[in-house]
Amino acid sequence: MGVVERQLRQKTPELILPRYDDLPRLGLYREQVARYLNSTFAGVPDLQISSTTISTYVKRGVIARPTKRLYGRDQLAELVFIAACRRVVSIDDLAFLLQIRRRRHELVGAYDYFCAKLEEDYQHVFGLRTDLPEIGKESSEEKRLLDRLLQMVACQLYLSHYLLQARENHNS
Repeated sequence: MGVVERQLRQKTPELILPRYDDLPRLGLYREQVARYLNSTFAGVPDLQISSTTISTYVKRGVIARPTKRLYGRDQLAELVFIAACRRVVSIDDLAFLLQIRRRRHELVGAYDYFCAKLEEDYQHVFGLRTDLPEIGKESSEEKRLLDRLLQMVACQLYLSHYLLQARENHNS
């Protein structure tokens, strides 16, 4: 194992995503949503999101418009997914993936699966665990697509952290 890899293992921020039942039950204003999401992703700056970006997703129809300017749990869950995946998938493709999910899978189960799978992939890619347990019993085309997407997300996060550490080593 190389120097940068060892440093990454020691410094890898934890990624723990809130499950659907842990999301705020009361509606949040856009600024509160951005603060909530950014506190969720505090250790992983690549996943941070601005209130302006949230507004863009609403305007483009990627997520539902807030009700009386308040965002509910379903919108928060979709924004967690978007924040995690937006670096590897275009906005249009994210909108399409969310449409597929809305037509074929209930949000609570799909969102909780997404959280568990991304956490596992993240730990595996960063070398914090050697095994990659199978999550869920379903074996659908959509699940396999989501699994591959989340592997890409974890790899992109690893690459970003690796390059940041390598640059830091180079400059010191």
